[in-house]
This record gives sequence, structure tokens and C-alpha cells, in this order.
Amino acid sequence: MFKWVASAPLFSALTKPGTAIHFKRMAQKAEAVANEFVELGKAQGDLTLLKLLKLVYFAHGWHLAITERKPLINDEVEAWKFGPVVPSVYHAFKSYGAGPITSPCTIFDGNAFSMLDWELTCPRVPTEANLAPFFKKIWDTYGHLDAFQLSALTHQLGTPWYKEWFDRGGKDRRGAVIPNSEIADYFRDKMNK
Repeated sequence: MFKWVASAPLFSALTKPGTAIHFKRMAQKAEAVANEFVELGKAQGDLTLLKLLKLVYFAHGWHLAITERKPLINDEVEAWKFGPVVPSVYHAFKSYGAGPITSPCTIFDGNAFSMLDWELTCPRVPTEANLAPFFKKIWDTYGHLDAFQLSALTHQLGTPWYKEWFDRGGKDRRGAVIPNSEIADYFRDKMNK
């Protein structure tokens, strides 16, 4: 069993009054957040789909806690067998299987009413969102752990995934959403310890 790696001191630099880091409050495309971790993980070479899914979840959870429930991503997090999953990230990178992810994903982006206007893009978090230091802190905290160590963190008794999967019967249905409010409360509690 693994212990939580992050606590209040870890993110104190990001949350101190007067800090130079000010998050824009707009939620990002989940695939764009995932692409940030793909770029950070290129040198290490061990970024798998399972690890990426957990990094996006941890980033979302810590962002919810730090910003008083403002979501990092514009997608819902679901409880799947191997932990919390953002389905759009899963589908964007599933072609890698269990192998290392070597490049950012591309998605079709455009007007849902007119497929003629869609274009293939590589989603990125805008620089002006000022999230690069936040992503680096998440990577520095969790990037050295493998996918199964990260998954073990999300499977502990009392985690949002555990509550949704076991306590609310998520294991018996597809698409069991883990509420952002529960994720925020959990990470806020971790931040305050």
C-alpha cells in the first residue's frame, strides 16, 4: 500500500497569497492537459496510458482543491476498474495500449453541426492559462511512480474512486461519474494535512 505523496507543504508555493502563479479559471480540454504530461514525460520514456490517466486525475484533483472547486478539465471523471478515468483521454491515447506514449494526441475539433468545419488539432493548454508550473509540480511529485503505484493511490479506502466504485455500486454500471465536489473535498483534505 502506498501513502499519499502530496500534502500541504508540497503545494504551498502555488497557493500562498501574493504568489506569482495565478490560474485562469477556465477549464481546459482534458486532452490538452494530457498532452502537457506527454511533453513532460518524453525524457523519462515510461509514460503509459494508465499512468497518464492517473496524472490527469491528480492534476484535476489538486486544481479543484487549490482553486476552491474550479475544475481543471471540462470532462467528467469516471470510476473504472483500474481507477479514475477521463474517457476522452483514454480514447485519445488507447492506441498505445500498455506501451509508452511517445507523442501528443490529436483530436477533431470544430463545429459539431458541420463536420466540414472540423480540423485535426493537437490540443494545448494556452500559455496565458499559467498552468505550466502547476503541471511541472504534479510531474515532479508523481512522475517517478509507475502506473500501478499511482493506481494503488487511487484505490485506497476512502478515496473518491473507492467510494464511487464500491460504496455507490460503480463497479456494477458503466459510466459511473465521480463528482467533482467529492474529488475537491478529498484533495482539500489532503492539502490541509
